[in-house]
Amino acid sequence: MHRPTSLTLCAFLALFASFGCGSTSDTPSNPANTTPAVCDAPGYHVDAEPIQLPKVQAKVSLPTGEVAADLLMQVCGIDTCLRYFTDDKGVLAKEPPQKLERPSLKYGDGFDFAELAIPLDEQNANVGELIALPLPALAEGSAFPKSGAVTSGDVTLHIEAGGKVVHDELTYSDPADLVLRSVAVPVADSPQALPPELGFELAYGLAPLGSTFCPAAKVSLKNTLNWPPGTEAEIFIQGLDVAEEWAPYGQWLQVADARVSSDGKSIDTTSGGIPILSSIAVRRK
Repeated sequence: MHRPTSLTLCAFLALFASFGCGSTSDTPSNPANTTPAVCDAPGYHVDAEPIQLPKVQAKVSLPTGEVAADLLMQVCGIDTCLRYFTDDKGVLAKEPPQKLERPSLKYGDGFDFAELAIPLDEQNANVGELIALPLPALAEGSAFPKSGAVTSGDVTLHIEAGGKVVHDELTYSDPADLVLRSVAVPVADSPQALPPELGFELAYGLAPLGSTFCPAAKVSLKNTLNWPPGTEAEIFIQGLDVAEEWAPYGQWLQVADARVSSDGKSIDTTSGGIPILSSIAVRRK
């Protein structure tokens, strides 16, 4: 069953107030003589003229090669979201009935499948073949602790002691959904969402989308590509929220620097971190 993705700033507001719609795993402390974490979302809205897209087309399959039938596909501008589903052949072919401001195609629902975004314009509305990436079952997810590490697959997040995690409970209304889940994104097979010119070599889809961390969560990734110890890297998040509070919608934003550990087993953040749970990508410096 498909569940809608909400467009809300409530999770953002809940970081700074005792009211809001998100669930909170802890409250940031402010010991004497320390500087409290700054968790204000920077905001990235840029005014743009709405455009009329031609027919938006895609063919979506599963990693097994089977067609991804009845998969949620959203054509969203920062002003309006249009919800569609692939047909029984995994095909989307829909012409938006209205103009959209800075539209992107979002595929995957953030529940059963990882969500990624592809910017669209009048010349780029047929995105070709896509791979829908199933997330692990909820029973395989990991509950978020008040502090410390939480791991799913190759991805580990480190929540600072006294930190705060706020989940988007308007989207993930079932508490059972509020567990960390990750799936590796095949970079070479996903050039529409991971443009080759950006040089990404690793990427992951995560859930529950929209969960925010104050301070930003540190990240450790398994060094699956066997980069040499000491290799410097950069970690990016993709803007999947049309509100554009934490990253430009449909675009990639660097949020952390990282380095391969001395034993070569992990890629660990050295500065910055993940302020909001989204799709992430990594490239070497």
